[in-house]
Amino acid sequence: MLPCEVIIVNILPIMRKELAIKLVDGHRFMKADVARMFGVSGTAISQYIHGTRGHDTSIKDCPNYTDFIREIAESASRIALKKGTVIDELCRLCDYAKRTGMHEYVRGGQPQAKCPECPRKGLI
Repeated sequence: MLPCEVIIVNILPIMRKELAIKLVDGHRFMKADVARMFGVSGTAISQYIHGTRGHDTSIKDCPNYTDFIREIAESASRIALKKGTVIDELCRLCDYAKRTGMHEYVRGGQPQAKCPECPRKGLI
């Protein structure tokens, strides 16, 4: 599996979950508004908030995990202040995950294939 695939399947749901929680709980957004911003149903946002979606814990052992959560909080603030969109911020967080090698911590090992773009962009 390529690093980008690992991020999409395993890390993106964590990003969405944490971002939804921070927008609803920390910035007092309505779940329906967050659902519209994410392009998902209100049920999906409720599942993120209650931990039935995006609950993969495989990256919690990553040395950058605390910084990653801090980056998500920064993204929530940028969205709340209308300094960024959900898409802008999810892309920024995805770049952070690639740059810091978080994809290597999913299921405790290396991706099955090396991404040809990562070395060219200085991501690994």
